Formats: sequence, structure tokens, C-alpha cells
Amino acid sequence: MSTTNSSKRNATRKTYKIVLIHWGDAFIDSDDFDPIEAKNTEPCYRTTVGFLIAKNQHGYILATDTYDNEPEVAAKMFIPKGMVNKIEYLTKAP
Repeated sequence: MSTTNSSKRNATRKTYKIVLIHWGDAFIDSDDFDPIEAKNTEPCYRTTVGFLIAKNQHGYILATDTYDNEPEVAAKMFIPKGMVNKIEYLTKAP
């Protein structure tokens, strides 16, 4: 076993809160449409679950995966604050 692998295995992994974010997403539809009916268009409402890595003045940064004994996380997703309708914390702060 190398020293590098041993030290990574002994590293302390940070834990993150798990959140459920309800939000209205932008979308594009390339079909023809009636401009009069367009005024009734709404966002595409989504619900996303992920590890809350950070939040800033612009929005929320989530990850889909964390690794045992590794500092990195996987699959960054950014949701702008202005699109968020509700946030549910599924786990308590570590």
C-alpha cells in the first residue's frame, strides 16, 4: 500500500446536507405556437434532490455524489435563487 493511498483513506470526508429543491426551470419548445396563448406559459416545474455543497448570492450548488474518504464531489448542478420556490432540508446540519 502506498503512502498516498493510505493518507487518502484516512482523510476525513466532509458531510453535506441533503436538500430537496422545488424550482421553476426555463425551457425551449421549437414547435409553432399561438402568440395569444403564449401569455399562459409557465416554467417547467422540477424537484431536485442533492447534496448542498454551497450557496451564494446567485443560487445553490448541488452535487449528486460524494466519495468515501475523498474531498471531491461529483456532478455539479447550479440552481439560480430566482428560480427556487421552496427548499426542504432532508438531513440536519452535520
